[in-house]
Amino acid sequence: MKLLVENTSNPTLLNRWFIASACIALIGIFFSRAMISIGMIGIILIYVLNQGWKINFLNHSGNRVLLFLAPILIIYLIGGVWTEDYEYWGERIQVKIPLLFLPLGFIAVKDVLKRESVDLVILLFIALCAATALGSFIYYLLHYAEITESYKHAKTIPTIIEHIRYSLLLSIACFASAQAYFQSTILKTNLQKRFIAGLGIFIFVFLHILSIRSGLLALYATIFVWILIKVIQNGNKNLLGLIPVFFAFLFAMYWFVPSLHNKVNYMVRDINQFATGKSVNNYSDGNRLLSMKIGVQVGMQSPWFGVGSGDVQQAMNQVYKNEYPDITPNNWLIPHNQFVYVFSALGLFGLIVFLGCLTFPLFNKAVMTDVFCVAVLVGVYTSFLSEATLEVQQGIVLASLLFSIAYIRVCSKI
Repeated sequence: MKLLVENTSNPTLLNRWFIASACIALIGIFFSRAMISIGMIGIILIYVLNQGWKINFLNHSGNRVLLFLAPILIIYLIGGVWTEDYEYWGERIQVKIPLLFLPLGFIAVKDVLKRESVDLVILLFIALCAATALGSFIYYLLHYAEITESYKHAKTIPTIIEHIRYSLLLSIACFASAQAYFQSTILKTNLQKRFIAGLGIFIFVFLHILSIRSGLLALYATIFVWILIKVIQNGNKNLLGLIPVFFAFLFAMYWFVPSLHNKVNYMVRDINQFATGKSVNNYSDGNRLLSMKIGVQVGMQSPWFGVGSGDVQQAMNQVYKNEYPDITPNNWLIPHNQFVYVFSALGLFGLIVFLGCLTFPLFNKAVMTDVFCVAVLVGVYTSFLSEATLEVQQGIVLASLLFSIAYIRVCSKI
């Protein structure tokens, strides 16, 4: 074992190992959950190959930033003390294990990783987003009338993975392409840069055609945050004039893109159904809002420590059964809001820790001056408003893997 570690803990091999593992994980996001696991395990193994146990990973602020989501795993473990459904609790823990161990692999390779290696991985991410978006766009053109009509009934353009998380990936890819255009160490010619910029513009436009609110919210929230950051950094208040320009573009897209127009109208109808107290069974948005309401109700059963990190599903089901008999069991949901989910599972104690974790990287200058890092954080945080993002594997990848890739680039050697 000692000989194996000595032969593998060299910078060239570690860079290649990182590229292979990260690429497998990224490809897996779109095509195979097994590949996601294989890729993440490969990154975690870097901790062994580079003898990561010799690194005091808490003595450096950059390392602590990479581990900013790890305490969430810890509070979910603690929440098992007052949990009854240990099978469901075990599933919650299994999904969140990468929040701790994945960053350890990045920390172990951080000091030997070359920026070219990370830039190559980022270009693959952009290419995967653009290629899969092109496939969906072609399908949309071939079935234009049918799909446009389906948007009136909570349907969307078919996407390669679940559409909400896919739209978040596309939003992040827009800003990754902007970063690559200006800063990539791999793109050497103007033609290469223009090609990447073109991919980013295509993804930007397709996001509006896809018309998934989570992705559009992440996109425009990131634009807003990034403009504010640049105004604070440069003192150029003229940049604030770009904000109404972008929102005017969104408004124009609402009128000229039928899928977006129909999606907004459907959303308004669903919200009205929920607000007026009518049944939201088989109403996508209304049922999500109801799940948040029930989640708060479940959390209030034990407001300080919640019902336990393994008992949220059971508690939610019980409320659906007793108080909402009109909702069929196939529409019984967990809270479709990560903040509400944490509150229902772990109470105010867990919610305060959770908010502290989310706030921590915002005080890191390197994070807040890198558009890719900001895009990942804003995309993840906005997704928490309508999804329990951290309760599924792809959500963990979105939050932990993409942020680690974005941040490790800032730290890597040129």
